[in-house]
Amino acid sequence: MARTVSRENLRMLIVENDEDDFFFLKRALLQGGFIYPFVHLKSGSEAIDYFPKFEKPTSRLPDVILMDIKMPGKDGFEVLGWMRAPPLFKDLPVIMLTSSNELADMRKSQRLGVFKFLTKRVHYENVISALEGFLTICNANEEGRS
Repeated sequence: MARTVSRENLRMLIVENDEDDFFFLKRALLQGGFIYPFVHLKSGSEAIDYFPKFEKPTSRLPDVILMDIKMPGKDGFEVLGWMRAPPLFKDLPVIMLTSSNELADMRKSQRLGVFKFLTKRVHYENVISALEGFLTICNANEEGRS
């Protein structure tokens, strides 16, 4: 039986190196009804090191990944490029959160198949909106499979 994805059980992986941005994002998620805990990784390198655990049959992939672009070491684009290679990870939905409003970054994100590209300069309500849209699509897809 398919699992209905909701605010209460959405498995999120957050890749964000800036502690202040993570604090505000976490607060917005909690205020938006998204239930803690979620996994927080502080760099692209940590994310790449974290993913092999999902190759075990008992591990459950995250439903969605919230990821910064500009991080020291491996940036969000490098992580996303790496994720798109193995079949297990290539379709994982990613919401890019970034301080960049560069058109080139938006286009690169689109080419790499991001679900949504959001700048940090806007309100975190947009993150909640994007996640609500994701939940709607997720659950509509599950209903269509029934």
